[in-house]
Amino acid sequence: MIKKTILGFPKGSNYKLRITKKINLRSYCLTICLCLFFTGCEKEISDQLKGKWQLKTIETAGRLTPVDTVWYNFQSESLFMFQIYHPDANTFSWMYGYKTQPGKNIIQLELINSTIAKEDFLPYTDWKGAVRSFTVDKINRKQLVLKGDDKTYSFDRF
Repeated sequence: MIKKTILGFPKGSNYKLRITKKINLRSYCLTICLCLFFTGCEKEISDQLKGKWQLKTIETAGRLTPVDTVWYNFQSESLFMFQIYHPDANTFSWMYGYKTQPGKNIIQLELINSTIAKEDFLPYTDWKGAVRSFTVDKINRKQLVLKGDDKTYSFDRF
């Protein structure tokens, strides 16, 4: 007759060891799945930029200037549109361009001749040329903060 333990398994049985291995394997698989899930939820800057952003303030040397007539539109992985509203004439002007991401938190925007010539559009902006680099200081579903040329640009998703 085989003697049984309190749990009802034969003495000397490796059943406990098999149960422990199953539990360890399940824990290991669950941990891997959770890690993959949470790292997959972290979106790249390019993905978070997509959409229309309204410029709200520009901070220069501690001075805050409110703005409500400028939008940056990130239309895809690489397309960009700079849009300006002219309240006196009740019209919009816009310029298309390209967005690249040369570094982890750096975006570069380049305007191209489209609806009007770059030279005619730039005077309405604070850009010195058709290419501009920004550091992405903050980005989430509602806010975007870009830094470039000693200025901080704060946007809200439109």
